[in-house]
Amino acid sequence: MRRIYLTLSLIYLNMVVITIVIGGLLTFVSFLLTVAMVSFFLVQAGISLKSRRAKLIGEKLLPYTIFIFPFIVALLTSYEIQNIYERILLSILAFGLTIISWHYLFLVPLAIYYKNLEEREREEPLLYRPMVSVIIPARNEEKVIEHAIKSVLESDYEPKEVIIVDDASTDRTFEVALKYQGSKVKVLRREVGGLGKARALNFGLRFSKGDVIIFMDADTLIGRDAIRELVRKLQNPSILAVSGNVVVRNRTNLLTKLQAIEYIVSFHLFRKGLSIFGAVPIISGALGAFRRDVVEVTGLYDVDIVTEDFDITVKTLKLGRVVQASSYAVAYTEVPERLGDLYRQRLRWYRGAFEVLFKHRDVMFYHGSFGHLRALDFPLMIMNNLLIPVIDVASIISIILAILRGLLIPLAVQVLLFSTLQFLITLAAIQIAGEENVSLAAIPLFAVGYKQLHELIMLKSFIDVLYAKLRGRSFEWTFIERKGLKQLYLHRSNSQ
Repeated sequence: MRRIYLTLSLIYLNMVVITIVIGGLLTFVSFLLTVAMVSFFLVQAGISLKSRRAKLIGEKLLPYTIFIFPFIVALLTSYEIQNIYERILLSILAFGLTIISWHYLFLVPLAIYYKNLEEREREEPLLYRPMVSVIIPARNEEKVIEHAIKSVLESDYEPKEVIIVDDASTDRTFEVALKYQGSKVKVLRREVGGLGKARALNFGLRFSKGDVIIFMDADTLIGRDAIRELVRKLQNPSILAVSGNVVVRNRTNLLTKLQAIEYIVSFHLFRKGLSIFGAVPIISGALGAFRRDVVEVTGLYDVDIVTEDFDITVKTLKLGRVVQASSYAVAYTEVPERLGDLYRQRLRWYRGAFEVLFKHRDVMFYHGSFGHLRALDFPLMIMNNLLIPVIDVASIISIILAILRGLLIPLAVQVLLFSTLQFLITLAAIQIAGEENVSLAAIPLFAVGYKQLHELIMLKSFIDVLYAKLRGRSFEWTFIERKGLKQLYLHRSNSQ
């Protein structure tokens, strides 16, 4: 923990240095206002720990405050600058600093605190043992389905059943899975399929008996204690859905190593931090658990959304339900090894994310109490998927203008400071995760290059969704080629 606290101190120091370098009294005042806003949300986190259903103070105004406040900070910061080019550059830097400060002054301490909570929680005995149904949808997954089934059967949790839904595969998926048909395994086949996971998941639910439903992908291997750790969370009656910890297992080239870092940051900062509020916004389709009645009351999976996991999580949160994440329920997944496959996968993810935000826009714009979903989740999703990409594009344009105006040295200093901040934040996530199989040399490229690639895909996805809405069109499910890795997966029950 000492290393984590040291990195956290360096993050805060870096933010202070950035404030000093940008300079000016208004910049300093703006930074203090940002700290005050973060403190307010940390108080809200304390309220959430005491009462899961506590009403947020200023719930209806908080989302708009999050969006408007950074703009005010940027305007205040640039007010004292006379040169128009410097004013534009400084405004964008101030806006970026405000968002980054809000994100990480807020999320990193909560993630560290949640790590400590989980360590204590894991020492408690497991007294709740419901029947668990593990549903695995599969389409053309002959290379990986057998390993997925074995990993579930080797799980140390009982009672359980495994339901494989072959979604009209054109390869040997059904024949491979059928070898495991038995008292604990049901192998089902849909003759008409290929229209998305949601239909296959709903089909499997019809044949399941469990009080707890676990959904996992066919290219996923779960740790021996993953099911037990998901159920451990559900031992708390206020928690009705749990996200697993998805880890990249095929770290074979630079692209997959960058994705491994991305998965670590996403889970160990965002999901852990938001778990304090019981407001994890996405239970990954790779591994997640729901109480059966929650899935049924939300109307099962909607088939018109390509990111069905995000959609059903939002529907759960709209009911006022608590959704958390489990660091110890580990799933090992195969990620794209080629840039083209990654592009197609993320295009589906980001298009689906914007579709869900459009579909559930009542969270932001209509009357009603949606708690942390309105106050935190949707603002963060809009920030990360739309606002920050737009600002980054504007930053690139501003950097070009600054270079043309001869502001190269001060610009280089500020870019270096921001890049260092991103490096430290990523390092903090890796330390919180307890990850050792991570190339530190890849972190700079993750912060500058990989991140911007994803932001461009996000912006394209937003434009695609807007165009599709105007034309009344929808998106189709996309598939990527599986390698079918056969190496043994590591059980992390003692290392995390």
